[in-house]
Amino acid sequence: MPDRIRATFIALVSLSAAFAAPLAVRAATPPKVVIIVGPTGSVTSSYRSQGDQIAATAAADGATVVKVYSPNATWAKVKAAVNGANIVIYLGHGNGYPNPYTTTFYGDRTDGWGLNRTTTNGDGDNWSTTMAYCGEKALTGTLTSTDGSVQRTYCAGGPITPAAGWVMVYANACYAPGASEPGTTPATATQALQRASYYSRKVLNPLGASGYFATDHGVAPLVHDLLTKSGSTYGAIYAAHVPSGVTVTDNAHLFISGDRVKLGRRTTDPYYTYAFAGNPAQTFGLGVSSGNETPPAVVSRSPLPGSTGQTMTPAVTVRFSESVTGVGTNTMVLRKGSTIVPATVTYTGSTLTAVLRPVRPLAPATTYSMALSGSIRDASGNSLAWTTWSFTTTRTETYSPTRSLSFAAGTYTGYRFSSTGTVLSRHSYTLARSSSAPTSKRSAVTGQTGGWYYVTSGVWAGYWMREATSITLH
Repeated sequence: MPDRIRATFIALVSLSAAFAAPLAVRAATPPKVVIIVGPTGSVTSSYRSQGDQIAATAAADGATVVKVYSPNATWAKVKAAVNGANIVIYLGHGNGYPNPYTTTFYGDRTDGWGLNRTTTNGDGDNWSTTMAYCGEKALTGTLTSTDGSVQRTYCAGGPITPAAGWVMVYANACYAPGASEPGTTPATATQALQRASYYSRKVLNPLGASGYFATDHGVAPLVHDLLTKSGSTYGAIYAAHVPSGVTVTDNAHLFISGDRVKLGRRTTDPYYTYAFAGNPAQTFGLGVSSGNETPPAVVSRSPLPGSTGQTMTPAVTVRFSESVTGVGTNTMVLRKGSTIVPATVTYTGSTLTAVLRPVRPLAPATTYSMALSGSIRDASGNSLAWTTWSFTTTRTETYSPTRSLSFAAGTYTGYRFSSTGTVLSRHSYTLARSSSAPTSKRSAVTGQTGGWYYVTSGVWAGYWMREATSITLH
């Protein structure tokens, strides 16, 4: 397949000429800038040179710089490097969606980074033998047993843990700014928006980035402005680096309500080469200190981390240290394993409290994990630190007085079990119309999967009914 890298359009600019402006007052803790150079075959040495130029710029601006270059850019080394990073820069192959190869979206290998499988293959960029595309599911730590064996072998162990409010910058990576691969059909405006939206969505939420940039026009000047112009918005910084002849369109982000996607291309060049995603009014805030710099924090939560015996119909409650925005089903998430549990989320500003309620009862005797993302921010734009914890539901929940089960029309089977879970008897009955029955408990049953309701009267009196979407507990 064609190389998934973009040629650099603008010659590297002299540091002494480009960055002669006085520096802003530095933050008390120097920002951390991580530069990743993935394997790109014969082009890798050029990317290492570009990475060195970016590193020199960032260091001159007071940043702590960490470089992870091919052939040492393995997932484990990159993941360790980006821990606590304020700016992450990736130079290498891009793999996005939609693409010419498949109509199916594969989150394990798209919208992430192309990295070395091991440190022993040089700069080899053969995607089937020496390089691994670690996609959005690797970055967010949501790979499962059904994902690709390459990703499960070489990209497991996420999520990445950059600092709250970090910035992701892609350099010369296909798809990241909306572009197609060289030699393939150029992207339409619709495809470009889809690609940039897909590439940026998990970076922004749930990974908590405050901004996303993708450019083929040189990264060092962009990073310089991020580090030294804390009062400038991302929209202003993006606009300051639009090359001559490039036309920019502004679009609603396809996945994140309220965020924007800016796409730039020359009228003489069919390829999109410069993109931004996020809130254009956001500022990076690592230069001159002003206003509130204290991020919001979680001051209480229920259920407590590690607690057991929790109700199967919880109201997961979180109270914040200050008023926040961005609380919703994309930023406050309950999971069973890697599966997101459908739920409603509400936030009450007067009490600083968010509540998540599962749409259906949780499974008995099962561990669930909660996550709050960095896209939850205070009025000054400070991001909540990524917060996770888990709790385990009770094995049996008793209802006194009894509660009601509503059955949709259809055929249902009740069971009686021995103490070891052996089926002693079963009773099937067809309901011509919706009906109801009382239940005294919901429980796990030894030797059986899922949750079960014990019916106390009616045609299934003394029988257990397996929970189903057609049965609703009231």
